[in-house]
Amino acid sequence: MFGADGDLGSVTVVATVNRGMSVDEWVEIATNKLISVAADAPMPIREQALAYQDQIRTVLRFHFTKVARSERVTVAAVLRKEGFAQLADKIEDL
Repeated sequence: MFGADGDLGSVTVVATVNRGMSVDEWVEIATNKLISVAADAPMPIREQALAYQDQIRTVLRFHFTKVARSERVTVAAVLRKEGFAQLADKIEDL
């Protein structure tokens, strides 16, 4: 996303090897995008912001886990429809 002055802002790169990103990795990225806490913020404000980040992480983790499960169920349904029941079972068990 471009800022008003044309800069790109901060960019985060995450790499994995032989796997996609986990729910917890996505949660951390999303939380950091939604709520940033300045290192020099006054302590009561900083503590409140950090507590809010924890709440957001909990909500995101719950829903991202549901999304991942739903996606596997959808893929498994398509595989079953195409005659790949054993593969569908393995996908659902991930």
